[in-house]
Amino acid sequence: MSVHTPTGDPRHELETLLASRFALIVVETREEARVLDLVLEASARVRRPQGRAVFQWTVTEGLRRVDVEMGGPQRSLAEPAQLLRHLKATPVAGIYLLLDFHPYLSDPVHVRMLKDIAQDHDRVPRTIVLVSHEVALPTELEHLAAHLRLALPTAEERRAIVTRVAQEWSTANPGKSPHLDPHALERVVENLNGLTAPDAERLVRRALFDDGALTLTDLSRVLAAKYELLNRSGTLYYEPDTAKFADVGGMKNLRQWLASRKAAFERRVEGLDPPKGVLLIGVQGCGKSLAARAAAGILGVPLLRLDFAALYSKWQGESEKNLRESLRTAQSLAPCVLWIDEIEKANDSGAADEGVARGWLGSFTR
Repeated sequence: MSVHTPTGDPRHELETLLASRFALIVVETREEARVLDLVLEASARVRRPQGRAVFQWTVTEGLRRVDVEMGGPQRSLAEPAQLLRHLKATPVAGIYLLLDFHPYLSDPVHVRMLKDIAQDHDRVPRTIVLVSHEVALPTELEHLAAHLRLALPTAEERRAIVTRVAQEWSTANPGKSPHLDPHALERVVENLNGLTAPDAERLVRRALFDDGALTLTDLSRVLAAKYELLNRSGTLYYEPDTAKFADVGGMKNLRQWLASRKAAFERRVEGLDPPKGVLLIGVQGCGKSLAARAAAGILGVPLLRLDFAALYSKWQGESEKNLRESLRTAQSLAPCVLWIDEIEKANDSGAADEGVARGWLGSFTR
């Protein structure tokens, strides 16, 4: 089995993995520049007497050394097979970042060469870092690999992003200062949670450079843009229109239950578990969807709608993966209300997919 590092300080975790002589490190992220900076910093800290060079590879440019200036890239090594043959034969100890190599892991020759390189690490310490938004590592390589997880920006780091963008606006508009409403600033910093640093910076820049101000009117636009960024799988949707229970006929018990648990949901009461879920059953048109909107309204949190029909895929394992990604996205957006409409469709795919339905049910009950 591969090793999964805890989500802590990525610099320390990477240094630990390099010092532990892992030959293969997997980083699933879209922040390539951040990974390169981490590797350059970590390589300097764990440098061996003979030195640890840092290289970067892309299929468009080939292999290029990035820790020192050595001229242009070796374009002759742009082909994956040529690159791996070179790495297998080179006596140069180093760290090799392979960007978007994941499509080539389906080739058994590539897998065998990666395995050969990793098993030869004691003789020549070559560490391969696979960087992509998603890496499905072949079983043959799992026991040789470690997975590095990059933590998302903290509240302090998100506040620093807003400050930096405000300084950029001042530089672009000499003699002027942006208007930052203190309450709006705190709300924006809070609602940027779940985004990577580049995504958060883009949203703040869009809001601030529009009119030179950050006010509460920008909050809804920031939220909508945030959910659009996070919903790359196309299964989770931000519903900006919530409702009040005054709009819902009946459901008095549900209304009272939500109202009594609101303090627990907001973590204002010790020893009281927050509400985790409600199953509403009824005929079409009886108000189930409106009740979901009202639940978000009474709790004062965003409403996300999960499209169950969009989760299903004909490819083995993809349906479960889509659900895991959707739930992980919803978790990063917490606190929120996750509205799963027509959940019975989980069992509509037929007996052939009974295992998929069980997997979906297991994901919800964990």
